[in-house]
Amino acid sequence: QKGSCSIRSHPLYVHPLMALFRMRRSVKCLLKMLLAAVCYAVVVVDILTVYNMNTGSKRLTPFRRTEGTQPVCNDSILSSISEAITSNTYFCFEVTSAIQHCTSAGYLNYDVWRQMPGYLVDDMRVRRSFPNHPDIRKTTDTLRISFSEVAGDSHVDGKYAHKVYGFLQPLLTGYHAFAFNISGVTASYGLELWLSNSTSPLHTRKILTTEKRRKWRKEKEPTTPPDTPTSISSQSSSHMSNELVTSEAIWLDAGLFYYMEFLEKAFDGSITVEVKWRLPDASNFVSISNDSFVPAVPLSDTDEFVHSPMATILQGPLPSNKLQSHWRVAFVEDTVYPAMNLDVLPPCNFTSLYAIPHVLDEYDAYNEVFISGMYPDSGSLHWSTRHDKLPQHIIKQEVVDSVVGLYKAALSSSTKYRGTVEQLHYMEQTANKQNGSRFLVEFGVHLHGEDVTTHTSEYVYLAQGSTHLCHTINFEWKHYAYVYLVVTLKNLGLWTKHLIHNIEHNQGVTKDFSVELVIVDYESSDLNVEAELSKSSLPKWHYIRKTGPFSRAGGLQAALDYVTDPNSIVLAMDMHLAIPPGFVNYARKHVVQGKMAFAPMFFRLNKGYTEVNPQGYWEPYTFGIFGLYKSDWDTVGGYNTTHYTYEWGGEDVDVADRTLEHGYEIFRIRYPGFLHYYHSRKGLWNS
Repeated sequence: QKGSCSIRSHPLYVHPLMALFRMRRSVKCLLKMLLAAVCYAVVVVDILTVYNMNTGSKRLTPFRRTEGTQPVCNDSILSSISEAITSNTYFCFEVTSAIQHCTSAGYLNYDVWRQMPGYLVDDMRVRRSFPNHPDIRKTTDTLRISFSEVAGDSHVDGKYAHKVYGFLQPLLTGYHAFAFNISGVTASYGLELWLSNSTSPLHTRKILTTEKRRKWRKEKEPTTPPDTPTSISSQSSSHMSNELVTSEAIWLDAGLFYYMEFLEKAFDGSITVEVKWRLPDASNFVSISNDSFVPAVPLSDTDEFVHSPMATILQGPLPSNKLQSHWRVAFVEDTVYPAMNLDVLPPCNFTSLYAIPHVLDEYDAYNEVFISGMYPDSGSLHWSTRHDKLPQHIIKQEVVDSVVGLYKAALSSSTKYRGTVEQLHYMEQTANKQNGSRFLVEFGVHLHGEDVTTHTSEYVYLAQGSTHLCHTINFEWKHYAYVYLVVTLKNLGLWTKHLIHNIEHNQGVTKDFSVELVIVDYESSDLNVEAELSKSSLPKWHYIRKTGPFSRAGGLQAALDYVTDPNSIVLAMDMHLAIPPGFVNYARKHVVQGKMAFAPMFFRLNKGYTEVNPQGYWEPYTFGIFGLYKSDWDTVGGYNTTHYTYEWGGEDVDVADRTLEHGYEIFRIRYPGFLHYYHSRKGLWNS
């Protein structure tokens, strides 16, 4: 009962003295105290019936269930049990009756994710769909899981994850040990077992973990990124016989409930794992009988959680949901702050440093575009297992100091604003030995008379041999430009969900809602894409359905035709990306109307790796991610849908060629945290 004389109890014990201790002088509270006393008497009788205490011994005899026919463990009864276990505040007759007559439901909750890259459990934790949006929600009456049973789907493609969870109710009191019994391994995998010391998922701790990665055929040994810890994973052969990985001994009391989670992530192969335990005074590990299983949350007819306090807790921040690794990529959390141009530098007209209209040979854009320099350095910029054709240039410290000094001097002598530079946030340099350098400079500035820091972001120019910066009035980025993110797809349902969740997360971080996702769908049969967009939290999106064979050029051109505002940015994207929160605003800074296109490089992850453990290389041979203002897309002619129809590749480089031929620059840089996941091409491009 909730109120001034509430009774808070263990699920099997009710304490009437709590009511007496808290009661106020009222008839209502006295009645509650009497009711609690009656409840207590009922539970005492139940305890004496269920437990047989042995005096002088720490151990209890085996927990014995009520004899006779067991009633059906329906959703209502199970919901009562899970809520009672969670909150410990349910009315005593209902609790004891439900626990006595339906103590074990005989199954646990079981969630499955398909097409999830990586082989570490942390690879689950960085996915937007974990833990609250599994592809399959079901139950299991065993803690033995086989990959072939999990998959059952031709689209799994060797990448899956699962989570089994609920309450364990031991039949004996004493020390129990747990073990992973692993067999039939051809996959790389990560396993974790979490156990609470009570019914609360908030008190779980990791009691068992193991991981192994097998080397794929023809794969070179990966290079460990600089300044990162060495992986604790071990190499394994392509097939492994039975292995037993054991935990320390843990004291459990018979008849009580303990929340548990079993997490498994596997990649590219098969594996069978069973969680076993060693009972008190036993020498061998045995299977855990489903007599000890109670689900955390019953499922409805639609395989969704029955509403309960436990369902709410499980969707919150639990210890088992937190990233365990310390070597995740440092993403650029670029919140969209109100940056401005202080107008403290003299204006100047700027002529492009290298973009001159000329005719290119086919696919010559690869040879015409170079990477701009940046400051400060990001360790992830150098991660690679291949020789870099386009190495990332870091601006020399003396150049940085010189530009900062010139800006400080201009600020101190300005008649419009007076202030001091508190911090250099970021700097880029596009250099030409004959003409000089263009810089993007971003400062935190304290203006005299202001209490807050003002953020600046603007392009400036330093002519060759000059000692004065000037502001490029004809080369400016629009701070609040509307951005369309456009993709085209066919039967990429799970990746579509990933993309939507990624953008939802980013908007939650940046609060940047001047973004619209446009999806061109070639009659996907594996997902209702429009319905998925409708139930998302995205405030702005547009769905275009096309018929016929898939064509990337045709799909992206359909998205370009949808956009009518010439002053909006259209950014062609890919489906298999990890998009950092600040990416859209970063694109705004590097798409300059009438002057410059944006084509960032992404880090192409090797097979089996994710942002948790990034191994791969910066991809120079693609212009698949490409941004221009709508007016400039029209100028260069958009995508060539006549030449590039239903075959893979070439349409992106063709756009880059024509962009250069029209006199635009193409800005190229390694954007930290911008990753491309390894994926199979099975079923893509009409194959």
